[in-house]
Amino acid sequence: MAKGDLVACELCPRGCVLDEGQKGNCKARANKGGKVITLVYGKPAAVHVDPIEKKPLYHFHPGSSAFSIGTAGCNLHCKYCQNWDISQFTPEETKNLDLPPEEVARRAVAYRCKSIAYTYNDPAIFFEYAVDTAKAGRKAGVKSVFITAGYLNPKPLDELCSVVDAIKVDFKGITEEFYNNVCLGRLQPVLDTMKAIRQRNVWLELVNLIVPTLNDRKDDLARLIDWTV
Repeated sequence: MAKGDLVACELCPRGCVLDEGQKGNCKARANKGGKVITLVYGKPAAVHVDPIEKKPLYHFHPGSSAFSIGTAGCNLHCKYCQNWDISQFTPEETKNLDLPPEEVARRAVAYRCKSIAYTYNDPAIFFEYAVDTAKAGRKAGVKSVFITAGYLNPKPLDELCSVVDAIKVDFKGITEEFYNNVCLGRLQPVLDTMKAIRQRNVWLELVNLIVPTLNDRKDDLARLIDWTV
């Protein structure tokens, strides 16, 4: 959506409004010529063959391998992020490979991976790359798993659900306070995302990483479990 020289990114709940040449909060998208473009398409900063349980997905083809890719940038800024060295940097600051969607699918087949995993940073910010790679993987007989915090708007989420086979959501906590102060985001969009995925009947697994003293209150854990059920 454009207004004058400004363009609004409609990918995630942040709704960044960008001037010409300006990057969004995620550091991976920018206004170029009045259009929001991705700066990380085909440019993963991390590529590995992982056990599917490392994603972690515990009930989706257990014991199999996932060809895993991630790029620079993220639309959340969790203070305990273990992949901060790519998620909190721009693509100009990371060492990137040239790996278009068809090549990702080819390598997944070559390494006998059951799936391609979009992971490490949040793949919501490399949405176009993930969607095209999932389509290429499907043609090659390889499934796709999306490892995300769920900070994505309904329209792109709907498109994503049509091309991936499983989604794992990092359900970081049940309180707005935790999302605001620790992740620099909001809770409600994540709740909405999880409901939407469930309604689409896409394979969904949730993970809650307990961070001592920050999201480990017994009452909050009980609320999180009750909401999930």
